[in-house]
Amino acid sequence: MKKIAVLGAGYMGSAITFPLAENGFDVNLWGTWLDDNIINSCIKGKHPKLKKLLHKNVNLYHSKDLKKSIIDRNIIFIGISSEGFLPVFKKLLESIKDIKEDYIFFTLTKGFIYHNGKVKQLSSTAKELFEEKFPRKKFKWASVGGPVKAVELADHIPSLSIYGINSSEIKKLAKLFSTDYYRVLTSTDVSGVEICSALKNIYAIAPGICDGLYKSTREGMYHNFNSILFNQGIIEMSKIVYRIVGNKNTVFDLAGIGDLYVTAQSGRNRRLGELIGKKIKPKEAYQMMYDDGEIGEGYNTLNLAIKWLDQLDKNLLKELPLLNSLNNIIFKNYNPDLELKNLVKDYF
Repeated sequence: MKKIAVLGAGYMGSAITFPLAENGFDVNLWGTWLDDNIINSCIKGKHPKLKKLLHKNVNLYHSKDLKKSIIDRNIIFIGISSEGFLPVFKKLLESIKDIKEDYIFFTLTKGFIYHNGKVKQLSSTAKELFEEKFPRKKFKWASVGGPVKAVELADHIPSLSIYGINSSEIKKLAKLFSTDYYRVLTSTDVSGVEICSALKNIYAIAPGICDGLYKSTREGMYHNFNSILFNQGIIEMSKIVYRIVGNKNTVFDLAGIGDLYVTAQSGRNRRLGELIGKKIKPKEAYQMMYDDGEIGEGYNTLNLAIKWLDQLDKNLLKELPLLNSLNNIIFKNYNPDLELKNLVKDYF
């Protein structure tokens, strides 16, 4: 039986244990210092967010037991929020004692991180840290994307995920994760998949704002507006990915259109947008969700994405009117209704 460690006991970290455990993998699920209550709940019964019992092949570990959770496991899934990724990954590297085997990292984390004075992609930072500690070892990495909602995955609703991989060995391994309801495809465009996974959380806020503005009074009567924002989000994602990676095809597949569609339909970032559309201050909306145990990652990802793009190409920001409008709404307190209407009026 192959052994896997999953770091992060929130929605996605816990949900991925279902197809892994059902395929016969022995899975250690470790919770961060924010997840101890989740682990306690799972020990007593159901996962508090997924509302389900975890599989019998899943072993539970509290935050103090990171080293124990990765013993004899070189396949590691990371399901940590982008804000917590860096401290957890550093702790993980410090906990790795035996490097005789090659470690393979699968990240479910979406977003950017701030490291050494710059905003960077997760994969590049992880590679840098890994090679500093293990300079003679190959860095094996997969960025997991695609339209997969955690609750639906745990409920065995058919889902298709795209793994951006940097090794042919990972392609063979990833196929072993597939079940009849969770299918895995692979792509060599690691950065494209990763960037799409981060950006879709930002652009999904825009349709959420429409929900906040119109849902209570004009249910089903603002699809035109939503389609404009969705379409513009895809256009801007393709411009960014093409500028960084040189291949925008990834955007027009599961990692881009597919993932943005499901995130814009439902989920935490759509909800964040809805609260903002209801005239709740963005910072307050983010905090309200956080206090309820929900993280609207698009909030911090937007802040970092603006800085990341500014580092790379200031001129590119001028070609991203929806991204700039969302930045105006969320961090400059522009009126969300007027800002999005002016976007349509002035840009098209």
